[in-house]
Amino acid sequence: MLLRSWITFSVVIALLQAVVGLLSVLQHNAVLSDLLRQRISVIAQTTATSFKPIIDLGLPISMIRNGDAIVARALETDDEVKAVHALNPTGIIVYSTDASRPKEVPREVLQAMQLSKEVKWSTETGEQIYSGFNVVGRDGATSGAVLVAYPKDRLEAASQAIMRKVVRNALVIWAAFSALSYVLLSLLLGAPQRRLARLEGVARGEPDAQIGVNGNMKTSGSGAFWRDLFGPQIRQLDANLADARRQYDAATRELGAFELPAAKDWQAESDDAVVATTPTLETEVASNPSRSLARQIASRLAPLAAVLMVSSALVLGMITLGNVNRSIEPELSARTNLIATVVGEDVQRALATGVPLDSLVSAESFFADMLKQLPEIAYVAVATGRVVLEVGERIDPYLAPPRERKGVRSHPIMHNGEEIAYVVIDVDPAFISKKFLDVFLDMGVVVVVAVLIAFEIMVLMSSRSLTAALDRLQRLAAMQAAGDFSKRAIVGARTAIDRAAQVLIERAEGLSAQFAAAWQGPGGSDVAGGSDAGRTRLAALQARYCLSLNGPATLRFSYFTDLRLALFLFAAADELPLSFMPLYTRAAHNPFPWLSETVLISLPLAGYLLAIVLVSPFARPLARWLGPRRLLILAAAPTIAAHLWLYLASSVPEIVASRTMLGVGYAFVTLACQDYVIDNTPRDERDRSLGMFSTVLFGGIFCGTALGGVLADRLGQSNVFLLSATFVLISALLIFSLVADTASRGDGTRAKAARPPLLAALRNWHFAALVFGIAIPGNVCLQAFISYLVALTLDSLGASPADIGRTLMVYFLAIALVGPLAGRVAERGISVSAVALSGGFLCGISLLTAAIRPSEITIFLAVLGSGVGSGMVRGAQVSLSMSIAETELKHLGADPVLGALRTIERFASIAGLLLVAAVAGLYGYAVAIAVVAALALGGALLFGLSVLGKPAAPARQQAP
Repeated sequence: MLLRSWITFSVVIALLQAVVGLLSVLQHNAVLSDLLRQRISVIAQTTATSFKPIIDLGLPISMIRNGDAIVARALETDDEVKAVHALNPTGIIVYSTDASRPKEVPREVLQAMQLSKEVKWSTETGEQIYSGFNVVGRDGATSGAVLVAYPKDRLEAASQAIMRKVVRNALVIWAAFSALSYVLLSLLLGAPQRRLARLEGVARGEPDAQIGVNGNMKTSGSGAFWRDLFGPQIRQLDANLADARRQYDAATRELGAFELPAAKDWQAESDDAVVATTPTLETEVASNPSRSLARQIASRLAPLAAVLMVSSALVLGMITLGNVNRSIEPELSARTNLIATVVGEDVQRALATGVPLDSLVSAESFFADMLKQLPEIAYVAVATGRVVLEVGERIDPYLAPPRERKGVRSHPIMHNGEEIAYVVIDVDPAFISKKFLDVFLDMGVVVVVAVLIAFEIMVLMSSRSLTAALDRLQRLAAMQAAGDFSKRAIVGARTAIDRAAQVLIERAEGLSAQFAAAWQGPGGSDVAGGSDAGRTRLAALQARYCLSLNGPATLRFSYFTDLRLALFLFAAADELPLSFMPLYTRAAHNPFPWLSETVLISLPLAGYLLAIVLVSPFARPLARWLGPRRLLILAAAPTIAAHLWLYLASSVPEIVASRTMLGVGYAFVTLACQDYVIDNTPRDERDRSLGMFSTVLFGGIFCGTALGGVLADRLGQSNVFLLSATFVLISALLIFSLVADTASRGDGTRAKAARPPLLAALRNWHFAALVFGIAIPGNVCLQAFISYLVALTLDSLGASPADIGRTLMVYFLAIALVGPLAGRVAERGISVSAVALSGGFLCGISLLTAAIRPSEITIFLAVLGSGVGSGMVRGAQVSLSMSIAETELKHLGADPVLGALRTIERFASIAGLLLVAAVAGLYGYAVAIAVVAALALGGALLFGLSVLGKPAAPARQQAP
């Protein structure tokens, strides 16, 4: 047990270090690439300015005679630039510094230029980084562009350097935490392991192997807590094994009173007193009582694992963050030098044409526009002891910039071999802090996601290697201690726990064989009383010890832990594109120009939701006919295909079709997993298991939302779909290898989906108010605001996909944290209606604030507020609907009423999404957010009116 637990901990910590390290390297590469693009964008802008006068005259860019000289001059700014091109709007290169004289730019570069809605744009290929700046005429049309190509050698060298540091640090941290985990596990599991090692001897009845307070183990004195940890549970298991041994001995003695068969060709006559069962692969839930030894050990290991994982990830994250900051510092310095070089060269060029230094004030507008490309530069001044030209705001108040000052860089301006002025540059420390804060936040997201994934892996590994084996042994020992030898299990023989279980299995098989031999031979007649009396005694023994002529039935234990990692990965895969899906759709080819862009962007989400609505009624019948395992595996294939289709998709119809396929897969997988939990969990354990199901599902959604935005910034949006397909494939493989096949086909006929009584349910005023006041506004908030408007609004405010992902993940985190708290509040006597009403008003007020003043902070607060409100509403609406179904709509039944609620709210959410998309296209995102806020507030008011004078609904156990 100790060795397996330590191996599990070590493997999980290693995987965690690998995930954090890999994502940290990607984070570093993305930040450095972004800084490089911004810097060479300044070169592209200054070069494009030289082409501007002739473009303003209405002439094409090819009419400039000295075009090659202009682009060649750009190379003097940075000697690491590989090439500078001037090109026309179709991507044909007109002037170039490349000696090979290419005719046109690569396809990726042309696509980036055409899709960009701004004058500056950038992209990246396998060998080079490109940054372009469009040359726009007075009529607003793009007449050409300047493209700067920068080699990726510097980026790759920095990436390899940071990777070496990450690998070295990760190995050291892993070794340290692995050793620490061994020490802690030795304290925690050392004594229990020595006790469990004796189980095989106890199972075999060896007198010196008894466990308990018999002198073999000290249970008092110094260190008694660690020595007697899990002692009561192990002593109970020991007692069950001892009782099982006594039951076996008694059964053996009683069966031994019968003679063995003497004639090989003797055939037993049929007798109804003995019921012979055919050995079958029976599936049984291995969910022992909440105080089982396996759960006790797991409950102690889980906090320890969480502390070790979080600590190791934070240590690596903090060290890597420092390395990332040091790696990008040279680039920040190079950006400052670039500004000084550009300003100095422009001043020198003006002086060479005879323009006096004091007459350069008009150049301030040009430099101000250029500094927009490098936002960390707060102030630039040209001074001769007094300020001649200045742009930006001074960080420190001074009349004349001193030549040398801490934090301020000074660069001379030379003319005719003499220094006539100098350039002073102030770097905004707030911007640098924000840049590092972004890196820190992304690293924090990476650490949280990696910890959650690693925790799910640890739960699965612990279950397969430790807790499942203990559960099997406890189940068999308890059954045999009660005299039930009807079951066996498939176990290994590597550990004392498995070998002890094997002893119990051999006993069950031996007793069944002994019983069958006694029944089928002449010994079936009692030695003293004849054949009928002998058969009667054997039938009594069969009933007492649950014996069978065909041997014990084989148990295939089913655990939710076998399913939870697969469910987690599937949910994460489904939500990975959430932070950028509207942006990805907007960038695709639109074959329907007559359709509003905002409505077009909403179609993939509408198709996804429609598929869920139409498919959900068939999920449970199919799960019953095929079995959840078969349905899960079958649903994985089209889901993987849909993600790959999204990766290859180039038009909106393709995206809509593939997202619709994903809706089908999501409905089948999540509902089949839920049915698996319901069908394979004892009734008294069902609420806890369903709560765990919801926790794992939302944990996967949270991780997918957070990770998707970060990866979209690092790998590109389309590549995220490849990771989604990989997650689904791994999920399918886990289901295939771990989940029990529990199909029950019955007579082979397929079950039909029940049609929910929509109109009959809506005739009830309280149910209608719940649907239109709470359920529909909550779903519209999720689909129209969270899944649609947040990404578009933040993108319009300049946020990156990583920023969008960090914002959206707060919604699901709030639901996961607030949902259980809201349920506990309701259990303590607070009206469920009051909880739902408060959640609806909170959601509406939060959205209204963002609509009045849209900004990144107000959108963040709106997402947080709607998440808290949805967490309060989520369980309450189920509780209220079930309460109405059991009272006012009792004649319809609880399941049909709940089905009607879900069907109506999903259809309404599709209509609400399309309506909000149309409003966004006509009046803007702020008005669209206001519409969702008005719907939430109006719905809460409607629901509030419906509960006036109505007795408070009693609190119920929440369902997912």
